[in-house]
Amino acid sequence: MENLQTYSSNDVVSYYEKYEGLQKPEKAIFNILKERLPEMNMLDIGIGAGRTTAHFAPLVKKYTGVDYSKGMVDATLKKYGTKWPSATFEQADVRNLERFEEGAFDFVLFSFNGMDTILPEERETALRQIRRVLKKNGLFCFSTHNLIALLDIKGFEWRLNMLAAIKRVFEVRKIKKINSRQLANVANENYVTINDGAHNFGLENCYFRPSFQVTQLKETGFSDIRIYSHTEGKMVDIKNELATGEEKWLYYLCTKA
Repeated sequence: MENLQTYSSNDVVSYYEKYEGLQKPEKAIFNILKERLPEMNMLDIGIGAGRTTAHFAPLVKKYTGVDYSKGMVDATLKKYGTKWPSATFEQADVRNLERFEEGAFDFVLFSFNGMDTILPEERETALRQIRRVLKKNGLFCFSTHNLIALLDIKGFEWRLNMLAAIKRVFEVRKIKKINSRQLANVANENYVTINDGAHNFGLENCYFRPSFQVTQLKETGFSDIRIYSHTEGKMVDIKNELATGEEKWLYYLCTKA
């Protein structure tokens, strides 16, 4: 799955430059950590054009922002490169964080479903890399697309505007057509990789079953796993996993065991 070209395009970089605010679950997690942030060394993975940087960099003890798109890093440097002496920015791939020492960070954030842009078989590698650079009891937060949302793809991310809704009808038809093989047995899968129309059908994203994601986190050495709704920012209980179907993606907060 090759998404780097899309994330490096000027149009997509410009798209992310418009984003500034934290998403609802990020706000909830930010509030949980707010009192502790001044004592934390933070690694912010997939910074895009600096959306999360503006909120965390001023507060943490040391901030390191990385992205695997040089265009994204350059956009962040242009806005914030010299604003905070304790902040640094560089190009890096989550699958290889060997440049950072073991236990270097108290908090790692990987927002906006960046984890889903790598191959599902490489996800465990990424999780182990993140765990390695975390201190004992360090916190890891990330978002990921929710496979349960694909069970009713007809209602997949509708919009209120009539023209946009009509356009979405055709988009959903195209999504179903080009991903027919992947969607044929989605109810029985733990994860699927599809082209879901993002950035003019320029990306492939992994969708993970929440219960499987929890299992994978436990197997790679994380505990105290909490899941947050993307739409409401509240903690959700996945004992009834099907109840998460309206959540196109979910946020996970966990601790290095």
